[in-house]
Amino acid sequence: MRNVMTLLACGIGVLGVVGPADAYLLLNGNLDRSQAVEIVPGFFLPKPLHWVNEGFRSISGPYEDEMSSEPWAGPAPTPVTTDGLLDPPWPDGVGGPDGGVFFKAFSGNATEGAATGHLYQDVPGTPGEAYTLSGWAGAEANFLGGAELAIEFRDGGGGLIGAASLDLIAAGLFVPNGEPFNYKLYTVTGVAPAGTVVVRARVSMLAGMANPAGGGQAYVVDDFTLVPEPSTAAALIALGIALARRRW
Repeated sequence: MRNVMTLLACGIGVLGVVGPADAYLLLNGNLDRSQAVEIVPGFFLPKPLHWVNEGFRSISGPYEDEMSSEPWAGPAPTPVTTDGLLDPPWPDGVGGPDGGVFFKAFSGNATEGAATGHLYQDVPGTPGEAYTLSGWAGAEANFLGGAELAIEFRDGGGGLIGAASLDLIAAGLFVPNGEPFNYKLYTVTGVAPAGTVVVRARVSMLAGMANPAGGGQAYVVDDFTLVPEPSTAAALIALGIALARRRW
């Protein structure tokens, strides 16, 4: 019995390190809060706070006009959130209380090349821990490009040592469901390999191109969470409870 109680105490102690306030690892996961970023001299676009945006075209190279924060990009069925009210209002009304992110596949073209855009956030990682990334994504029928949700595991030097990814198109991005942009919730889970120092939560547009057919070409995302899954501590407690019941 003493060994069982010790096991339970150790498990509870480990779980105490990660409380409810630590369960959701991303800052501004709902993408409501934004800031003005100067794309070219004199031209600004709103981008989500605490997130990094990297964009490039396959021929002309880096650029940052491939995505922006927009008030219309995260309608229901995505969660209705109001963190955007904490920010100063934009003079032209861009931003708003419940925002999302709009990827612009039409910024890719034959002259400058296909457009790829990554939106990501890095958090400290623990080897052996399982992480689940969830987020909403939707697309209009004429969006032309790839879409991906991914967790990357990186070492202390920033090198990629592992990843788990979900092809959103294969997972049903274009399947009609009666919601604006056919918005759906997607999830990907990965286990941090040995050497993990950083966990990167990423959503991407891949090889986007302007659709010659025209029409609606938006690819939109909103409301992300990155959660460490119950691991050794939870297993210890479950085992301890089972053993205690058998002995009692």
